Amino acid sequence: MALELEKRTSRMRNFRVVLLGSTGVGKTSLIKQLLYKDFPERHKETLEELHRHVLDMGAMSVEIDILDTSGTHEFPAMRQLAIATGNAFLLVYSVDIRESFANVKFLINEIKENKQGADYFIIVIANKSDLEDIDKEQKALNESIVCMEWSEKLVVTSAKTGGNIVKVLDYIKEKVKDKIASESKKQPHLRRISMPSIKLTKHRQNALKKNSRTFSAD
Repeated sequence: MALELEKRTSRMRNFRVVLLGSTGVGKTSLIKQLLYKDFPERHKETLEELHRHVLDMGAMSVEIDILDTSGTHEFPAMRQLAIATGNAFLLVYSVDIRESFANVKFLINEIKENKQGADYFIIVIANKSDLEDIDKEQKALNESIVCMEWSEKLVVTSAKTGGNIVKVLDYIKEKVKDKIASESKKQPHLRRISMPSIKLTKHRQNALKKNSRTFSAD
């Protein structure tokens, strides 16, 4: 019973990772590789899909929800709701679609505007690195912009081959561990703050002294 209680309390509920990016950049394929080691050969446009995954961290496990969103701009209310409820964001662009990189910049600005003061993190994913007929200079420029100008974490992946997919999951684990450690440090402080201070009146103090007895052993 005690072990089961410990397992339940070691889980951090409602940690949500949101996938955002243009249509056709491979968001759903990334999820399939990340969670199921599978690559769908045919593209199917996603409206919104929720996946639940358990991160194994040795002494504890953490449940996370991964929300795969639509890549179109037709549903701004759904996108804003996804941003409002997200704790982490995977922003995906394709190395062969220039417009998808511009969309990542738009998404970063929207997240910062809507999550002011919130605790969250962003991973920018440059997908389809397996393609050969790409502009390598533009690819390198985009990567330097993400790291140097935007100061965001970048992972270059291939959802088709599975290249570097594990690095995305490893970074999520690392950031979740940091969040758990941070929350653990705050808890004793919060308990001290929430502890009510009790002040006894002089009448009450005298009453306690009168009713108390001291016993001594001879």
